[in-house]
Amino acid sequence: MMKKILALLLCMTVFTGCSNQADTTDDTANNNRSTDHVTENDNNTPTNKTDDWYAQFENGLKEGNIDYSSKNVLDATSVGGVEGYRYVTDNGNIDVYRYEDGDEFERIMNEKTIGDDKKKVEVNDHMVIVSDGLSEDVLDIFRNLK
Repeated sequence: MMKKILALLLCMTVFTGCSNQADTTDDTANNNRSTDHVTENDNNTPTNKTDDWYAQFENGLKEGNIDYSSKNVLDATSVGGVEGYRYVTDNGNIDVYRYEDGDEFERIMNEKTIGDDKKKVEVNDHMVIVSDGLSEDVLDIFRNLK
């Protein structure tokens, strides 16, 4: 009987030891998992300043309750720009272009017009918006972007 009790105690000790070791291993694995492959997640840093500018403009439109049904790519090269988008709204189109430094950008800065038909524009940094027919609400959103 004594041998059975000792054997039982020995088994309990072994199983308890294995259980504790397994728990320690699991804890170590969990601790390692929490630090392995962790990278800094910096979602506040824009990957591209221009993309961030357009996102801010679009958010400004939404906040100002100015709905647009589509955002279409414009041929910006036809007016000397690098890229352009047309926001189609119920109250007309909003055309925004991005320019790089150069003669055409300098001309726009001086004359505040764009294209052969000399449409009036406003400039914010290197972004240009065709202001003919736009509401003050849209222009204020454009003017206040940085």
